[in-house]
Amino acid sequence: MTEHEEYCVSIRKFYIMPDRTLVGCAVVLWAWNSHDKTWRYAARRAYRFADYNGSRRKALRQARRDARKLAGIFDCINHDTNEEGMWQ
Repeated sequence: MTEHEEYCVSIRKFYIMPDRTLVGCAVVLWAWNSHDKTWRYAARRAYRFADYNGSRRKALRQARRDARKLAGIFDCINHDTNEEGMWQ
């Protein structure tokens, strides 16, 4: 695996348990675990809709902006909201 493939970034929906209420989205930095051959959480930052006056669009826009910056810092792939490619 090359250096830039050791990490990747994605955006996931963010829920509160136990009733699974959607409250925002989260930018997740994933690290490749070569021992288990799977992706593991390395870091996560939540973007709550309430912090953006209840606007889902503003929260997602900020999450996408920060995901692009994080992918640039780690020189890795940004999967945005589509994680299917990273699990194959």
